[in-house]
Amino acid sequence: MDDRTPTNSLGRNFTLLLVAYCLFFFGLSLVGGRPLTMHEAVLPETSREMALDHDWIIPKNGGRPWMENPPLPQWITVGIGTLLGGCDRVWVTRIGPALAALMAVWLTANMAAGWFGRNIGLLSGLILATTYEFTQYAWLAEDEIFLCAICTLAVHAFVRIEFFRGDSARAGSRNPFAGRPLSLLWLCVALGMTNFAKGILFGAVMAGVPMVAFLLWNLDFRRITFYTWFWGLLVFVAIMAAWPLAAMWRLPEVVDLWHYDHVGRLDGSYVDITEPWWYYLKVLPTNLAPWIALVPLGLALSWKSASTERYSPERFLWCWAILPIVVFSIPSGKHHHYLLHCTAPWAVLVAKSLGWLHARIQAWPARMRNPYNSLLTLALPGEVALIALGSKIVGPSWLVPALLVGWPLLAFGFSWCTSHSRPAVAAGGLLATVTFGFGCGHLYAAKYADQCIQDTVFLQSIPQAVPAGEPLLVNADLKCLDEFRIQFYLGNRSKVLHNLTFLGDDTLPTTVYLVSRAEHLDQLSEYGEVEQLSQSARSRREKSTGSRLTLFRLRLRDDLPRYSTVGVHVTPMQSQSREPGPFLGRTSVETLVR
Repeated sequence: MDDRTPTNSLGRNFTLLLVAYCLFFFGLSLVGGRPLTMHEAVLPETSREMALDHDWIIPKNGGRPWMENPPLPQWITVGIGTLLGGCDRVWVTRIGPALAALMAVWLTANMAAGWFGRNIGLLSGLILATTYEFTQYAWLAEDEIFLCAICTLAVHAFVRIEFFRGDSARAGSRNPFAGRPLSLLWLCVALGMTNFAKGILFGAVMAGVPMVAFLLWNLDFRRITFYTWFWGLLVFVAIMAAWPLAAMWRLPEVVDLWHYDHVGRLDGSYVDITEPWWYYLKVLPTNLAPWIALVPLGLALSWKSASTERYSPERFLWCWAILPIVVFSIPSGKHHHYLLHCTAPWAVLVAKSLGWLHARIQAWPARMRNPYNSLLTLALPGEVALIALGSKIVGPSWLVPALLVGWPLLAFGFSWCTSHSRPAVAAGGLLATVTFGFGCGHLYAAKYADQCIQDTVFLQSIPQAVPAGEPLLVNADLKCLDEFRIQFYLGNRSKVLHNLTFLGDDTLPTTVYLVSRAEHLDQLSEYGEVEQLSQSARSRREKSTGSRLTLFRLRLRDDLPRYSTVGVHVTPMQSQSREPGPFLGRTSVETLVR
């Protein structure tokens, strides 16, 4: 297969360079100081609670079951936290995602290097690392990037079989009960492992669709039958079913949540994530930014090989890049981060197109390649935009003047590098510019633009405002995941109220401190004498001041009915606000008491 052999893998020097880059670039999230974002706090808080209660099967949110996803991300986060002294610091919880992203980048680079040589391999990894959606999830303590890494691992196992080892082409027996090479067993293990990071079968379908499509497109019955292996299927099913069966054994009603989430995505009953069929076409440009401009070129240059050459890498890349989008456009439930798991092939296609584009640029007349042209074509429009929008840019007074000085220099440097005759200088300048832009944007958001900044300042001030030993309660009935951030920042000082009816808990003292929203003031007045102590200067996505997180001191009424919470059980559906209840002291079909 010419240069498409294992000897053309990335190599030690390029591997070290790629790893060093990723550690630096993804490591910005550890030192940048950006507060936990909305959904990001789910993994840190459930990991913090898992580290305390050592329940490795059921992740929890304020002691309530949180069964949104399997617990592999929590296991990894707790393991890292154990080595570093706990899971109660933001930077610790972001190490796991950064390492998972590094794994996905390295696997992608090695596949591309085996197909197209080490230069394309390195470039593919760097482009993937600097693709907007991938970068964001590498920086945040989210569980999606763990699934991305495992899906890439499964694809890598398939690629080794089909392209580098040749097992499917030369293996002997096609008897489904006969032996197979260990490479196929590893593929089955990797596909099964996807079920430890995301909902049932989601990852297996995401990773499996391009494999099945590639085999069917090539119409090679001998290769297809290689994968019809009973024992491999058994291994896949055993690994895939391990956690769901354990969770059902411990918490049978979790089936209701899975039915709501998974069937609801298919039939449209899960309306919160229902989107039109063309949704992914709308979000793909943002997900692949800033490389989206080169995607059409990458598709055009690879079309001939993909359409006419059986077993070609280009054909597989098309299957991997396009088919998951098509398949996942069929269900009504969609989310932009579902495309994260098929970002890698787009990076490889873009990397291949850059060499062609650079050669064409070198063929231009010298006057067209003059970097001083960028002062007119890039710098001037940017300067006009900065002058026009400067008053709306949040930050210190020196920021806009600094941008006015720095932008022309950046534009000139970018143009000089990308028009350089040496491909390494051109690619290095392009990637340095993208890296610099992402890094500055991340640090700027952490300091000035993130919507959670003021909430974080407020939450970090609460321990000093509440006397030691006084009960500090968190209203978890906020219906937007903010309770995770509140709990994580308050740590063991806080206790969760499933909803405000639990203020009738007979174990609570007369005076309590409570974090809730300002708009809940009137409702709290029904329980006793309430006083507002402090409030966030601005809350995430606030529609009015009533949305702001607020610290209250509440003296409960002497005649307030009190109830025992012994035997009160919150189901997974109720924990995730999929259904109402339980309500303490109310007897209705909405209350589940065991």
